[in-house]
Amino acid sequence: MMIFFNLLKSFDSQNAFFPVLPVETSRGCWWQRQNRSGKTTGCAFCNLNRQWEDYRIKEPSQVADEIDHLTGKHKTLSVSMVDNVLPRSTSAEVFTELERLKRDLHLFSEIRAATSWTELKAMGKAGMREVQIGIEALSTPLLKKLHKGTTTIQNLEIMKNCEALGIKNISNLILYFPGSDERDVSLTLRNIEFSLPYRPLKTAVFWLGQGSPVWRNPKSYGIQAVFNHPNWALLFPRKIFQSLGFMIQAYRGNLGYQRKIWQPVRKKVATWHKMYTELNKGPIDSPILTLRDGGDFLIIRQGRINTEPLNHRLTGTSRRIYLFCRHHRSLKKIRDQLPAFAEDKIIAFLKMMVDKKLMFEENDRYLSLAVPVNPWH
Repeated sequence: MMIFFNLLKSFDSQNAFFPVLPVETSRGCWWQRQNRSGKTTGCAFCNLNRQWEDYRIKEPSQVADEIDHLTGKHKTLSVSMVDNVLPRSTSAEVFTELERLKRDLHLFSEIRAATSWTELKAMGKAGMREVQIGIEALSTPLLKKLHKGTTTIQNLEIMKNCEALGIKNISNLILYFPGSDERDVSLTLRNIEFSLPYRPLKTAVFWLGQGSPVWRNPKSYGIQAVFNHPNWALLFPRKIFQSLGFMIQAYRGNLGYQRKIWQPVRKKVATWHKMYTELNKGPIDSPILTLRDGGDFLIIRQGRINTEPLNHRLTGTSRRIYLFCRHHRSLKKIRDQLPAFAEDKIIAFLKMMVDKKLMFEENDRYLSLAVPVNPWH
């Protein structure tokens, strides 16, 4: 590392830059593990930790001390947390310790979609400015195939929370995953409609990694044969190409079918990017779909392309339901919250909100989609 920083000092002012410091708070992945039968669980596409499948974490005080030392020594404030994913048990304490440093940090990390509002808020206070969330799909059946352990409604909630806190979400939407089908595509297209107010996802074509669950059990995903990707033959002599198993593999299966069915999603995501850029061109830096609470009423502003925004006012019980669903809630919990209010009226209100794309529904769970304009309150 010292060689790198000594070289950096030799640059003239026009070529100098402020580097991003890599820091680990953990090594390995707590989501990827071996069960008692010896079977490895975790995201189906992941082949990280191919050489080492254990897991360990640093004490929060050690993480804060290292970041304090490194940023002070190298006079830079950008830090990339290079964990596979942040640890569950110590993350809250880590960001509390970092906030105490009183440094204007610019942090990046990879996080799970199940990260709570409280945790994300603590990250933002400590200096988290960019995250890559393990979203990967906007179809819950596809998320099950990917072994993500999350749902679409959780993905939308954390996308909304990032938008509220001004944390840049640079997450991916995986296309062409073997075993995905037209239902997955249809659900993805439908659910993108509810995601449009948030920073767009980037499309990422599935690639087969040696050692991943898909590679280990290809037939379960409709893969007929696995072999070295032909591009390796352009880099290595024939003998080496034929004798080694490279980390990026090729396969024979239903790839043509996958390319065909996912084309509408590619187009939809491209439109999503254009719309998001267009609606963020104005002089007011504000999310596309916002919520302002007036105490006994609330106002929702819904931005639209090439026309004035729509404004919605909710009062009384409608306001209470909408605010209660800032975190996704089951219909039962909503009913329990309003025992004196008729169930058919609750359902009618929820349906109206979903029809207007102001709420999202999945398996009788509901999420309010508008972003609070004062998230730090």
